[in-house]
Order: sequence, then C-alpha cells, then structure tokens
Amino acid sequence: MSVRSAKRLSELIVLSAVALFGVVSAANIDLRNVPSTALMIKQLNSAYFVNGDDGNVHVEYDLLVTNAFTGPVTLKFVDVTDENGKTLMRLDGDRLVQTTQTLLGQKPVKSIPASSAVAVEIDLTLPGKTPVPAVLSHRIAYDFSATDHLATVIGKKQIEGPIVSVNQAQPTLIASPLAGTGWVASNGCCSPNVHRNARLAATDRIATPETFAIDWMRLDEGKECKNDCTRNDDYSCFGVPVRSVSDGEVIGVRNDMPDERPSMIQSANIKTPFDYGGNFVYVRIRPDLYAFYGHLQTGSVTVKPGDKVKTGTVLGKLGNSGNTSAPHLHFGLLDRPDVLVSNSLPFVIDKLTITGRLKAGEPGHASIEPKTVDVKDGYPLVLEIVTYH
Repeated sequence: MSVRSAKRLSELIVLSAVALFGVVSAANIDLRNVPSTALMIKQLNSAYFVNGDDGNVHVEYDLLVTNAFTGPVTLKFVDVTDENGKTLMRLDGDRLVQTTQTLLGQKPVKSIPASSAVAVEIDLTLPGKTPVPAVLSHRIAYDFSATDHLATVIGKKQIEGPIVSVNQAQPTLIASPLAGTGWVASNGCCSPNVHRNARLAATDRIATPETFAIDWMRLDEGKECKNDCTRNDDYSCFGVPVRSVSDGEVIGVRNDMPDERPSMIQSANIKTPFDYGGNFVYVRIRPDLYAFYGHLQTGSVTVKPGDKVKTGTVLGKLGNSGNTSAPHLHFGLLDRPDVLVSNSLPFVIDKLTITGRLKAGEPGHASIEPKTVDVKDGYPLVLEIVTYH
C-alpha cells in the first residue's frame, strides 16, 4: 500500500469514528467539556493584610468582573478558598450585592449589564493568630436568562479562580498623626465605605488609592460639631496640629487652597484632579512609600520640599480644603506621591485606646457603643472611636 493510500485509509477511519460516536477525543480529554463562561474574572489590585484593632487580620483586595455575555448576568455566590479548596468566606445575598460595585461610582450592583465591568470587594477576616495565606482562590457561581439566544454557547456557570497571591509584608508601623481623645475613623478599612470602595483608572490599571486611608474626625461629648455645623469653628478638630507619623523627607506641599464651608455640595474651587486633596504634605518615608496628609488648613503648612522631618514634627493644621464636606484629616500611606492614582498601603499605629464605636445617629450627633480596649500595633477600623497617645 502506498503512503498516500495509507493516509487516506486513516482519514476514512477517523470519519467513520465521528459518524459512529459523534466525538473524537485524545486520551483523557473530554471534548464535550467546553470551558466557555459568561464572565471574565481577574484580580484587580494587589492583596494586602492589616492587623485590625479588633484583634483580627483583614486581607483586602478586589476582583474585576467583566460580563462578556450578550445579556445581564447575576452573581449567585463568591467563595474565597485556600489553596486546598477549603472555603474561608462566602459572599451571597445582600452582602454580595453591597460588595459588587460600579468601578468609580461605587454603587451596589445586583445584576451586571452586558459588556460592562464591576468590582467585587473582598474583605477576608481571619482570627489574629491565623497565619496569613500566601495564596487564595475562589469559587464563583452565576446565572443568566436561559432564553437568551446565545445561552447555549456558555459551557460553565461556575468558575474556579482566579488565584490571588497575598503580599506577606508586615504593615508599616507608624505613630499617630493626631493626639488626644474622641478621634473617629469616619472612612477607612475594612468594610464597604467611600474609602474602601475607591477605584480610579490610570491608563492600563485601576488604582485603589484609599483602601487603608483614614478620614479622621473628632467627637466632643458625642457630637462631631456644635451650633448648626455650618462653620469650620463648629468642629472641635478644626485647627488641631497634624504630626508626621515617621521620619522622612518632605517631597511636596500645597498651602494655598481656601478652607471650604461645611457642605455636601462639591466646591467650585475643585477644578482639576490636583485640587482634590486640598492643602497637603507628602513625606517620603522610604523609596516607594509616601505618607499623605490632606485637606489641611489654609496657610498652616509649616514645612517645604526637601525638609527632613522626625516622628512627631508638626506639618500643619487640620482643615477643610479640597474635596471635603467638613473638617477632617485624610491620611494614608501610598506607593507613589499621587493621592488619586496611587495604591493604598497598610499600616498599624504603635499605640491607641479604643473608647467606643460610632453608631448611626442624627447629622452632627452620634450614638456611641462604649468600650475600652488598649491596642498595640493595630489599625483603627472604620467607625472606631480612639484616643491617641
């Protein structure tokens, strides 16, 4: 038999097998198992952990979920698993809706529209003595309408992954930028709020500049302000000294933006991205680690670029400049000197005392759940009321 005849005979055998069995498979490969999905899911940002003042470890990152289907898709659950597949946390129901958010607008999403992307916020809480996993994975289930004309092209409604590496570096240890009693983290980590949810695109990435950043306000006798809360002087925190949290070098300041009147309406003074931080100081602690102090009082900044500062050096006064609704200090550690498109880095404060937790209340007032806990090397979680020494 010629080579050509042998080749033709082989082709006929293959065609006969297809006719008889419908599928030809190589050894151990099931060609019927088509891995097409309606969603593409990937890690949005680096995963970091922080030691909370609740005694737990909080692992923080987001998943970027893109709907590549022709119709809306609804997430059913998101499991966070260890590398062996053990479930460490499940997001489902309303909690999943609240943590599935539009990227910039931070609005909860129940059903992901076709050809759009959302973030799923992962706040994994582990007991304090539990080793932080180096690797995490996910088990994610979703659904869509069976009547969609392309429903039959999707082979899987459950996704295994993505795999996420957790940065094992310890959070940076700092001193507090503020002193005294009644300080409350009105925004911060580790639950959904405007800081934890902040995301902004920067060409080829999505920045997360406020994951661990804190907005500090001050309560005085259970109130954040007196009178009608429409003047900066109605807030006891306005004008208090802001101190450097570490030794470092000042690499940037701004001192000319006016203090705003307390209001929920965005100021007309915000005309460019540069204006959002108001008056500020950047201190470089080490390469790729910058401390940012924002919304400082007009004309109060006492340092200039090139100055070397020590822990406790007064940098300026707490103010109400830039993108702000009331006097407060915006503080965070960043991987680059840009408050909008940097990535937030975790930190812990050397010593603090929790004196309560803020609960819902009327504007300008607060309902407080009292407690007293001394904390060493901890991160003040959102809504905790703290004394800094």
